[in-house]
Amino acid sequence: MSGLLFSFLSPFSFLLEFANDDSFYYLKTAYNFSNGNGSTFDLVNFTNGYHPLWFFLLSLYFFIINNFTNFSPELYYRMVVLLTFVICSITLFVQYRIAKINLPVQATKYILLFSPLYLLFVFTRDFGMETHLICFIISVYILLKSLEMVSQVSHTNLKCLLLGCLLLARIDFLITVIPVIITVDFFTSNVNIRRKFFTTSSIVILIIAAIYFSSNYYFFGHIMTVSSQIKNSFPETVFIKNLTVLTHSGTLTNQFAKTIYCSLVILIFIILMSIDKYRNRFKNVDLFILGICSGALIFLIFNIALNKHSLKEWYVAFPAFVCSMLLVRMILLFKNIYYPALVIFTAAFIYHFTITRLNNPKWQNTYEYAKQIQKITEPDDRIFQIDLSGIVGYFSERKVINGDGLINSFEYLEYLNRNDLKSYLKKMDIDYYSTHSTNKGDFKIEKTGKLFIDSYYANNFGGYPFEFPESNLKFRFPYYYYFAVNSDSGEWYLFEF
Repeated sequence: MSGLLFSFLSPFSFLLEFANDDSFYYLKTAYNFSNGNGSTFDLVNFTNGYHPLWFFLLSLYFFIINNFTNFSPELYYRMVVLLTFVICSITLFVQYRIAKINLPVQATKYILLFSPLYLLFVFTRDFGMETHLICFIISVYILLKSLEMVSQVSHTNLKCLLLGCLLLARIDFLITVIPVIITVDFFTSNVNIRRKFFTTSSIVILIIAAIYFSSNYYFFGHIMTVSSQIKNSFPETVFIKNLTVLTHSGTLTNQFAKTIYCSLVILIFIILMSIDKYRNRFKNVDLFILGICSGALIFLIFNIALNKHSLKEWYVAFPAFVCSMLLVRMILLFKNIYYPALVIFTAAFIYHFTITRLNNPKWQNTYEYAKQIQKITEPDDRIFQIDLSGIVGYFSERKVINGDGLINSFEYLEYLNRNDLKSYLKKMDIDYYSTHSTNKGDFKIEKTGKLFIDSYYANNFGGYPFEFPESNLKFRFPYYYYFAVNSDSGEWYLFEF
């Protein structure tokens, strides 16, 4: 009931703040797939720029909803909010079950202390993304591991199934989180079952990975996703560059802070393990969770080193989630700090929720622009947009071509890589170019005589000049982006080609 009330009675502008622009890549592509249009975001280009498990779950979910109602972007987003609420609620229940098994006397204290951290790091963000599903999967895995440790009954088959789901939930876990989980599970398992687990889990992961990558090659001509090809910097490392990006105002208090948080939690646990009186109070499941935390930290470091787009907001939620489990476990060792910690965590959640959700219309303006686009363009019009194309494409219900390429085709990427965007735009018969300027940021629209120039992208994005005569300006709309630590304003522009 609470999920229904939250999802359908909350103001839409409020719920919108729980999502990212990339969330709507998933939503629109999944809806198009569920409606029989194939794997496409814009109904023009076919794409595989997503992690498959969440995509197919959303597609199935939308397919069911399609049988009862016509598509409405607002209604379907509310339905996704409801689905996310249910997943999060079940995750918290699983966390309580984990505590009942490992800390039967302190289970209530555990869940009370863990809940504000979960609300802070996971629940209030990334609606429409795979974040909440990943946290659910890993929680169930830890529950099965806990049951194994107390009963000595193997749950190898179920754990292997969950590892396969984890792989499909985030493909890059294949070389970061999953090998660490398998290794730590092996060393914390009974000698009678560890060999079977290691062999079975390795075979399952290899088979699922082989099927996934071969299906990518069969359907799209490449074993990797188009988004991974865009983001991957290997063999070049971008570690120093990304560290600099993480110190900017928009990322310092989120991605950077959570990376430091995870590192400190792991470090403090290791220090406590080196002290006899504390080491003896930890259990094997705590060591197992430490292993997952280490794998999550490796995942973060991997992306800092090799991801051209650095750490995105949703990358840090899972690491913060598992490290919060470990942090709560450590706090329960110290009676005198439990209640102060409970007050601090609760206050931190309330403060964050107030300034970033209740008083933070981050996406409202982009949503309003999308609805304006819907009014002044036709359903078959093709609109090219590089930044914020997720929200605009989803809510405008128009064929918005994703310019950054993350949810576009490999054909588009080839045009982009050879600096021949002009040929692509001509071939695809694009009608409009949508963009925005910022007053404080780098996005600038310069006016020279009767010519508008998008100077941020001009001649350094696909080799296209991004110059438009004043007569080609179809629509102009105020732009603002409000965030607690990074607000800006400017204007939206819609140009005719």
